[in-house]
Formats: sequence, C-alpha cells, structure tokens
Amino acid sequence: MRFLMRIFLILLPILLNSPTNGFSADFLRPVLRIGFTSSENSIWQDSRLHYQGPTYDFTEALATYLNRKATYTSGTLEENLQRLRSGSIDAIILPDIPMTAAITEPRPDYLPPGTIAVPLGAGMGWLLLDENRTELQPDLTAAVQTINLVNPFFRYDLLEKYHETGLELNLTPEEKAFLAAHPVVRTMISPRQAPYSYFDQEHPAGVIAEIIKRVEKDLGITLEVIPEETQHTMMAHLTNGDIDMVMDFNTDYNWAKAHNADLTFPYLTLNYVSVLRKDSPLPEKPVVACARTHFYTQQFIEKNFPPEQLRYYADVADCMDAVNKGEADMTFVKAITAQSDIFQGNYYNLYTNGNAAFSHQVSMAVRNTMDPIFIRILNKEVAHIHPRDISSIINSEVYQIQGKDSLQSFIYRNPIFTLALSMGILLLIILVLLYFLWLRHKYTAALWQQANVVKGLGLYNLQWFTNELPNAIAYYQEARKSGELFVLIISPQRQSFLKEVYGAELFAETTKNSLQDVVQKLPWILRYGLSSEITHIYMLCQKPKGLTLRQAAEQVEKNFRVINVNGVLTSFTYHIGVCPVPRTKDIDASLLMGNAMMARNEIIGQNHVIGVFNSVMHDELLKHQQMELYMEKALAAGEFKIYLQAKYDLETREICGAEALIRWQSPELGFLVPSHFITLFERNGFVLKLDYFVLEQISKLLAERLKQKLPVVPISINQSGLHVSERGYLANMQAIAERYQLPRKLIELELTETSFIDFTTKKENENAVQITRRLKSMGFSLSMDDFCTGYSSIAMLRNLPMDIMKIDRSMLQSAENSERCLTILKQVIKMGRNLNMRVLVEGIETTAQERLLKAIGCQIGQGFLFAHPVPLEQFFAELEKN
Repeated sequence: MRFLMRIFLILLPILLNSPTNGFSADFLRPVLRIGFTSSENSIWQDSRLHYQGPTYDFTEALATYLNRKATYTSGTLEENLQRLRSGSIDAIILPDIPMTAAITEPRPDYLPPGTIAVPLGAGMGWLLLDENRTELQPDLTAAVQTINLVNPFFRYDLLEKYHETGLELNLTPEEKAFLAAHPVVRTMISPRQAPYSYFDQEHPAGVIAEIIKRVEKDLGITLEVIPEETQHTMMAHLTNGDIDMVMDFNTDYNWAKAHNADLTFPYLTLNYVSVLRKDSPLPEKPVVACARTHFYTQQFIEKNFPPEQLRYYADVADCMDAVNKGEADMTFVKAITAQSDIFQGNYYNLYTNGNAAFSHQVSMAVRNTMDPIFIRILNKEVAHIHPRDISSIINSEVYQIQGKDSLQSFIYRNPIFTLALSMGILLLIILVLLYFLWLRHKYTAALWQQANVVKGLGLYNLQWFTNELPNAIAYYQEARKSGELFVLIISPQRQSFLKEVYGAELFAETTKNSLQDVVQKLPWILRYGLSSEITHIYMLCQKPKGLTLRQAAEQVEKNFRVINVNGVLTSFTYHIGVCPVPRTKDIDASLLMGNAMMARNEIIGQNHVIGVFNSVMHDELLKHQQMELYMEKALAAGEFKIYLQAKYDLETREICGAEALIRWQSPELGFLVPSHFITLFERNGFVLKLDYFVLEQISKLLAERLKQKLPVVPISINQSGLHVSERGYLANMQAIAERYQLPRKLIELELTETSFIDFTTKKENENAVQITRRLKSMGFSLSMDDFCTGYSSIAMLRNLPMDIMKIDRSMLQSAENSERCLTILKQVIKMGRNLNMRVLVEGIETTAQERLLKAIGCQIGQGFLFAHPVPLEQFFAELEKN
C-alpha cells in the first residue's frame, strides 16, 4: 500500500499539468462567484437542480470569455449583499427592470448602496459589484462588449429560447370596439403554392390558412378569404383597395407603398432555393425563370442576374414548367414548397439542392385607407403568436402535403421501397394465383368427382357414361363396323323391397361388389355407369364370338343372378334392355341409352327378363322425340288441359273432392292422355314443369272462386318423385302457397311411395320426412297414392306424416275374387282410419264394388261409377248444381 501511495503521489503532478487532461483546466481556472435570487425572467433552478434562464446562459458565456469558472449561490438580495461585502461572492445578478431602451444603468433609487453595476444588456439585467472591489468591472464590461460585437443577436436568441409563450394579447377598449365594428375583413392569400398557401376545393389551405385560423380565434373576427388565380391579380386588388388586406406580403415598405398598403411586424421568414434540371449541367450563364409579379423577383433575382438571362412567367407553376421543358435552366421557389412543386407537378427531371439562395420576411399588408388601429391590433397579435407555433404549423402542413402525393411522386421519392413493395405484391399475387389454381384444381376435381362418380361408391355414374360412350365407340371402331357393339341396361326387380330389407348402404355396397366381379369375369364389358340412385347400370359391350345379342345379355344376367349379400349367397332377378350400336351414322349416346331403356321398359310386366330394341320400339321412340320437340311449345301455348275427376262420399254420394288430371290437346299429335306421355316426361324431367303448371292453375282457380264466394272442394294434384331431388323444390312450393293464400288442406299433394324411399340422406331437399313436414306446414295435405302396390307402404306410414290413404284399384279387384285379399283390404282401411287418415279407394266401376267398400268401412270413392274426368267448367257446373 505504501509503495502504491508513493507511485500515486509521484504521478499526481504530471496528471494535473498534462495538456490532455480533461479536468486540469477546471482546477487551474479562477472562479467567478455569483449570487442570485431566483427569477422567472432571469435565472432559476429546475427540479433537477440545473440552472436555467437567459441571464444564466449569458453569464456562462461571459465567464468563458473571462476564462473563469462560474459558481452560483442562491439567496435573497439582502443575503447576497452581505456575502458580497464579506467577499464570499464576487458579483450579484440583478434582474432587468422596466425601463426605456435608452437607459443603460439602473436608477439610483434602485441600485443598492455600496454597489456598482455592469450592464449585461436589455432583458439580461446587471451584475452588481462591491464598490470597494472594482477590479472585475473592466474585464466584465470588455467581455460583454466582445460578445455583443461577435454576435449582436445573442441576447435576443436567449430571450427567444426562454420565451415559452407569446406575449399576452392585451387589447384596449378602443381596439376591442374596432374589432366589434369590423367583424369581417376581406382577405387574399397567395394561390397555387402548396403547402405554403393554396386553395383546396375553393377553401384556403396551407401554412397561411392555418395562421388565419389562429388570428380569427384570437381576435374574434372573420378573415374572409377571397380566392384569386394569380399573384398579379391579387396585388392589383390590394392596390385598388378592393380588399382589406393580404395575409402574406413581403416585409418591404417600398413594396408596400407601391401597393397602397401598410405593414405589420414580420411573423414568418421564407427561404428560397434554386430548382435545376437533372439531365443537363447548369451553364455558366443560366437562363432564370422568374414569376413576374413576385416581390423576390425584383428584390433578389433581378439584382443578381443580368436582364438577358431572365425569362418572365405568370406564376411559380409556369416557371417550374418552363425549367422542366428546357425553356429555362433554373428558377427559385420557397424552400417549404420546393418538394411539393416538384412532385405534385410530376416534374421528376427537376431537383433542388436545398441550399438557401436568399430569404425574406413575411408580414400582413393592410390597405392604407383603413384605420391605423387595425395595424396596431395585428402587431399585438404577431407578438402574441410564438415562433414555435409558426414552426409547428409549417411542419404539419409539409407532412400533410406529402401525404397527398400522387402515386407517381410516391414511387419517385421512394424507389427502393416501391421496388421492394412491388416485388412483394407481385410475389403475393403469384402465391395467391397459385393458391387459387390449386383450389380450382381441387374444386374442379371435386366437382368432376361429384358430377361423374357415384357418391360413396367410387364408381362412374351415368353422366360419365353418357359423355364417354361416343369416345369408347370411336375407339372400338372395328368392332362397331362388325356389328359387335351394343348398349345394355340392367336393373334389379323389386328394388324398393330390396332396399327396405337390406338397407340402402348394404344394397349399394353389394351392387358395387357384384358389378366389379362381373366386369372382371366378362372382359367384353368395355364401359359401364351406375345410376346415382343405385337402380340400374348401363354397359357398353362387345358381343363375344359365337353369341347373339340376347345370349350375351343372358351371360350378363347369369353372372349377376347370385350375389354375396353380407356373406349370404342371394338370388336376384333383373330386367335387361339391349340396343345394338348402328354400324354407321353419328352416335347419339342419349338415344342409344334411351333405346336400351325402352327395350327394358317393354318387358316389365310381361314376365320377360331381356328385351331387345326393334323397329316397333323405334317408332315409339320417334313418337317420343316428337313429343319432346313439341312439349315446351305446348306448355307455353296452353295445349295442356286440366280435367277433374270427382271424389264422392260413399255414404251420401255427394262430391267431396276431385283429382286433377292432365290431357294434351296437340295440333300435331292429337288428343293424348297421360299414359302416352307421362313416362317420357318423367324420364326427361319435363314432368316437373307440368306439375308446377297444374298446381299454379288449380291454386289460381280456387282463389278466384273463393273470392267470388263460389263453392270449392279439396283438389288433389300428383307430384312426381323427381321433386324429391329437385333443387329449390320447397322454395318453389312456399312461393306458390304464399302467392295464393288458400285455406289449409284445400290442395292435396298425391305422392307415390317410390318418391320417398331413401331415409338415409341428411340434406333437407333429399330427406322425405323433412320435405313432407315442410309441405304440411305450408298448408298442403298429403295423400299416399297407389297404396298397397309397392313394398314399402308400411314404412311410409311409419316415417311420413300423411293425411290421406289412396288404395290402388288393383287391391279392390283382388278383394272381389279373394277372401284373403278382402281381409287385407279391410284391415288396411281399418288401419288408415285408426291413424286418423282419410281412406279413399280408386277405380270403382260397379255398384257391387261400392257396396263392398261401404261394408268394410271405406269413406271416399273415386271411379267411373261416379264420374269420368271432365273439363274444369263442366266439373264446377256439376258442383254448383249439387
């Protein structure tokens, strides 16, 4: 420790006297000890004990010039005087007192006795010295003079630094009365100089406009700004006395006299910068574009450039345009408007280096015929507005005008950012496009799958088969020419029963497995398609050598006959239709499939398994084609006529309802009953339009009769099973119900059991229970048509809320000849009544049948015994008669 202490004592003098030592000067510099009393306008200590105030800053500069280190002692004036006399301080700061500018020393009555004063300057106060120790006075006086000589504005800068707010706005009663008598002052501002001064949709905007708002708020008057297009016309209005004042006028009294105006104190300083072209260097003798009527043109530009280098234009915008076009080499504009002038005007070939070429101050100019009191008021307002507020307005307006840049100017000002943003946007667009392409591919694949594949089975459906059939026939062209190709349709018999017994899912899976097995066993099955309802399969086949078409069809039926259903071998029976593919002519896939379907339909009910399309069927097909050709025209022309067949109460023999039946009175085809065209319309879907036509006509008729207070009865209307899978069916039915507002159950909808046999789907438009409940909620009553003819009638009673049971005529005919069938019919009627359903038997043709039905409790009958289908007018005439 002693060794270290010796080393430190040896090095200490060297450290203290080193010229690079940062603290040695403070040890060696003499101290100037100053006492002070805290004063807001002179010197004080803030919350961090730092000294503040204009006099403090000036004293620190003074100490530097004296090569002294100033220290400060706070106290009252009396305490500091005692310290001064005792020699513990060297000087006392005496704050400034109200006095005229001509007085440079304090009044004798203000100067403490035994002291002398060194003036620091107006607003700074004095330094008081002891009259017995005056050795500092010459040095202090010399230092003050040096500072004022080096920077005459130093004191004013300090005063402005600590000038937190503008001077208080104190108006005399006379000045207030003047403002009250002149609430509106007609004013103009310089146009087209954003963000300095401009008009935005006829409203003043920019720095000058914001200052106008401040003046209006402080003085309680309105400065009515009158728009003007050019600086020249604005000055002419001021000269002629058409307006009261110009808000932004150059502070030059000669210029003001030339325009018959008086000036206020300046409130703003404007710097001007040069604007040059990028594509060419500035020549030795540049041509300068000048705004003809602007003050700075005469005051600065014309004094610095010879006349032959000057080109005069109406305003700054024209000067900028001239430089951009190459008519001039440079021009001068306000520094705060330079960037806006360039970018708002899209002058991207111009630039400014930002160096101020000259500057001038801005005042308010008032016409010299106004009362001078207004000038005095405005001068007070100028003194009241702090320069910092003016700077804030300028900064705000510059930022705002930059925010209004056009896209072109933004790109020019931010090239790297714009490039990066553009590349980012392009990359984003590419990613979005790739994503949408992926989605499109995904959804296209999904849509294709939905359109061409049977849901849940993965097998091609009939739409795919229809589209693929011409391509496949073209591919097997040689086999076609040899007459070996044929189209086959196969469908199991008793489908409703099979689905009820095995369940829809198991039946569908069994059909899929059996089809795949058969196709594998019979390689001459070239293409196949399964119906979405799992009801039939179409195939394109090539007849094996040595077999006829019928024998080939028998091979297909034989392989489909025994099927493995959930591990149990089960026998199925089928209906098969075959249509040969013609050796020549164009291929119509729908026609070939329709021919095969026609051949299949011909054998249904004839105890045959296979039907082959022939010339008779061809004639029937031609007839069907004619019907399809005329059906749309027939519906539009009113060729379809509605007939009504009455329903009778078996007890009273009174009409208690009717069934709507359709007839086609065709000029081309003659009079057709439904058996001629309904099957075709069911197949091509036209039956949907026909059903809506009948429903609309009957609803309209009943509504009109009710309006006329004529008698009506419930009328039943057939509904095709295609409506179950029709999109918008319930919405269409709701619209009709709401359009006519008929009483509930006046319209009966006859539904066959084959329309509502799938209870597994969850979609509302495919769910039988949902559909029937919705129809009932709309006011329709529901009739189960052709009861006892199918295999799922009991299931319908269990699942569907039906109102009417309509028993098919075949059951009545069987009951006449069989005691067993009679018992069944009797129990069915009893069951219907126990379920609170109205029971109707159709096809009554004899009195014996009527007596039988009455005996077993049937309520309602329909048939030729009572009435044949008749036109609407005839039916209602009979109804009114009864």
